[in-house]
Amino acid sequence: MGTQRRPLPGVRSVQVTVPGRAGELPIVGLDHDTTTLGLTFGLTGATPAGADGGFEQLERNLEALAALVGVQYRLMSLKYQAGSVVRVAEVAFTSASEPDVNVGAARARVSVLMRVPGVYWRGEVETTWTGAANSASQIVTPLAGSTGPITDSVIRWTGPAVNPRLTDVATGGSIIRPGGLLAGQRLLLDCATMRAAVVSTDTWDLAAGTDVTGEIDATGPGSAFRWLHLTPAVAVGDPHSRVVLVTSSATSTTGASKLEIRARAAYL
Repeated sequence: MGTQRRPLPGVRSVQVTVPGRAGELPIVGLDHDTTTLGLTFGLTGATPAGADGGFEQLERNLEALAALVGVQYRLMSLKYQAGSVVRVAEVAFTSASEPDVNVGAARARVSVLMRVPGVYWRGEVETTWTGAANSASQIVTPLAGSTGPITDSVIRWTGPAVNPRLTDVATGGSIIRPGGLLAGQRLLLDCATMRAAVVSTDTWDLAAGTDVTGEIDATGPGSAFRWLHLTPAVAVGDPHSRVVLVTSSATSTTGASKLEIRARAAYL
């Protein structure tokens, strides 16, 4: 199988002009657009056992490929690998070329287009990071090296804590729950679904607690329709150094109070 390097996504362009001003208004923080990845498959007439099955087996292999990549009722998981660099994405089948078939040699070549609706490629493993309840510019170490925003993290505060707030340093966006969190209680914030719950056990399951979604306040870019996006920042003069920085704050905390973030790294 051969393929191109996964393409970098563009952004959804927005142009706003006003009378009496040259050009257009500068707008930052635009969302990325979807990308399309081309895959090229080379097929032979080999049977699953490795024997030569000729043109008849080539036809069966083409049908097997169609069954694998032509799925329409769900997204498929696609892995991109370059040495030790491994990225995965949920993709949808878009189209396929007419197979280029060499009948005599029982070989064929077919190209397939896959669309990445969620734009971002992800790390293979979801990790949980533990930080302090009151600390500025903490590095979320498992997300280091990311190039895209992490939009689906789950945040967990462990009490006691009053007015717990988490801020993404790169964008200035923050999320806060006014009010108190008792010792032994945990506040769960699902940024992907914009849901929140308070639980009294050591769990990450929002359904196990009391829904407090209506008590959550979000501020910063795009906060009217999304919760905190953890965004990697590039160190000055070193684009290879990319980290996600967060600032946490709360009052009435003790040594038992803590902040946890469960997420996977994201890549353009």
